[in-house]
Amino acid sequence: MYVTSFAADGFRNLHGVRFEPDPHYNIITGDNAQGKTNLLDAIWLMTGCRSFHGAKERHYLGFDADFFQCDMRFHDGRREQRIAYSLERGVQKKRKITINGVDTNKTGGLFEAFHCVAFSPSDVELVNGAPDKRRSFVDLCACQLHPGSMQYVSRASLLLSQRNAGIQNAHKGRIRRQDVTLWDPQLAQTGAWISCMRAAYIRSMAPLCKKLYGIMTGGSEQLEVAYKSAIYGDMELPEKPTKELVALYQERLAAHVEEDLRLGYTSRGIQRDDLLLNIDGNPVQTFGSQGQRKSTAIVLKLAQAYLYNEKMQRSPVVLLDDVMGELDERRQRLIYEMVEDMQVFITLCNPSSLCLEKKGKTFRMQAGILTEEA
Repeated sequence: MYVTSFAADGFRNLHGVRFEPDPHYNIITGDNAQGKTNLLDAIWLMTGCRSFHGAKERHYLGFDADFFQCDMRFHDGRREQRIAYSLERGVQKKRKITINGVDTNKTGGLFEAFHCVAFSPSDVELVNGAPDKRRSFVDLCACQLHPGSMQYVSRASLLLSQRNAGIQNAHKGRIRRQDVTLWDPQLAQTGAWISCMRAAYIRSMAPLCKKLYGIMTGGSEQLEVAYKSAIYGDMELPEKPTKELVALYQERLAAHVEEDLRLGYTSRGIQRDDLLLNIDGNPVQTFGSQGQRKSTAIVLKLAQAYLYNEKMQRSPVVLLDDVMGELDERRQRLIYEMVEDMQVFITLCNPSSLCLEKKGKTFRMQAGILTEEA
């Protein structure tokens, strides 16, 4: 998969950006706050996912822009496709998305059509941050391989919110306490599905992470990645849930309903799962150095890109936002080796810090305007 042309206007500080990327390496240079990250975020927007920096859609509009529009052509390994995405400013913000000229108001179609793997300095939060960041990462990775699973993730979030609201209403006497369990059958169905999905993905990811981290550290350290299920514990889960697993999930919800009513929220379920990361048997979050945490985050993202390429038989587009300049040569070369057959966009201030030997295209970003360098 690779982008053949991209245009953006009014997206944050981007003005009249139009370019044809190299199918392999694209280096975007420029001083800080010139728009390099905004360009990568605009490309990421075409995946249908929220900004990899956490910005909301309304923040995509430039300060002086009444609208933004992005237009991208890309080849998915079989044919060329086109995505257009625009948003108008106003009380009722008007969003328009088209895929190959067909209107769609939902971003789900984008998620199925175009895939990226984005690296940024904030990736270290996958290690340092709360478990919800790791859960979201695993869900995104797994759903990239099985886009239909996204409906279960969305459904589970909605059902959990409804059950928690039911718990609050039971506190206020608006519903009977026993009515809180009305959500449990559906929550158990979706929860069991997501548990199996996460477990299957992490089983595929774990040996690859171990191998990559060993290469990165010269074999001096060992990274172990494992799934911690709040419902199923250490059970070996199949790729798809059985009736027995659904029943067990529902039983454990019911067994803690009184505790949930005391706490005011649902205390058991997939919203308590975690991705365990250990180096030589010790939790990276607790005992890892800053370098170990950064290396672990890089390995997780490399595994995401590699597994997508392996399972889908097509490569994702790779976005490296301000991460290469601070890496030593060994880690840079590992990344290049893993993304060798993928289209890559690299942003950085100083191109001399790269140890990249292969040619591509170099662009310079200044005040939201992109120009190609000879």
